[in-house]
Amino acid sequence: MEYHMGVSAYINIILNGICVGGMYGLMSSAFTFQVGSLRMVNFTYGACIMLSMYLTFFFIRMVNAPVILAALGVIVINFAIGWLMRKTLLKRIDEGMNILTTMGLQLVIMNLVLFFFTSYPRDLAVFEKRIYFTPKISVGIIQLACFVMAGVILVSFQLFLNKTWTGRAIRAVVQNRDVAGLMGINSERTLDLAFSLSFILIGVAGMMLMTMFTVEPNFGDYITLIGFVICITAGLNNLTGAFITGVLVGVLSALISGVLGTAYHDPMLFGLFVVVLLVRPYGLFNKRKNAVRNI
Repeated sequence: MEYHMGVSAYINIILNGICVGGMYGLMSSAFTFQVGSLRMVNFTYGACIMLSMYLTFFFIRMVNAPVILAALGVIVINFAIGWLMRKTLLKRIDEGMNILTTMGLQLVIMNLVLFFFTSYPRDLAVFEKRIYFTPKISVGIIQLACFVMAGVILVSFQLFLNKTWTGRAIRAVVQNRDVAGLMGINSERTLDLAFSLSFILIGVAGMMLMTMFTVEPNFGDYITLIGFVICITAGLNNLTGAFITGVLVGVLSALISGVLGTAYHDPMLFGLFVVVLLVRPYGLFNKRKNAVRNI
């Protein structure tokens, strides 16, 4: 009986890790798209996810807006942030300055959130119903729904990139901006759109994370670190690989925290990251060294 209880606990931990990993995978897909495909190092990434979580709290708890309207508001605001960043801050400066610019903007976002929402942790305090597979094995309905939605959104985004004219234009500009311009594609406008679309993924990931986590102004630092680890481990410019790696990281995080304790979480997780870099420095899902896959 004790052994059965132990197995049930492990299964519950793994199920929880898979669901959280889906959120990690979605947010990391946005990061790897920005860095690997668009060649834009965006250090506001974690801060914008944190901001999306606060916006979700603001619309649902403070404004009492319906969930659909709250989601629409977060998506529109994130799209606008991405568009304005690309138009005003990241367009005409040297690529090497993007890092400093976005790091500075990250501090601005964090301090604005701190000013308006204070440092008090916020959560949605959602009472979650669960699906029971056995009397001792269950998964939260919201967690499962978020995982499924994350997968659907990522597949839809990839279909958009591969099957639509706009998506193909984005791929063409990423591969060779000059040739794309000769074919009549407005490269700057296309990159503006692509960067803004990646912020929609960031906004959706932030909304989903808000259903599972408590947020405070420094939460973005942790998210940036996790996203970076997943992106590099999977290999740059591999959206599917980033999602799968996100799920793996979610499961590992849950197992380490649940079995060994939270004190061992960061040393073991980042230690494994270093091992992966030593064994496959080009990523788990890239076939050869220095390979940069097309979208």
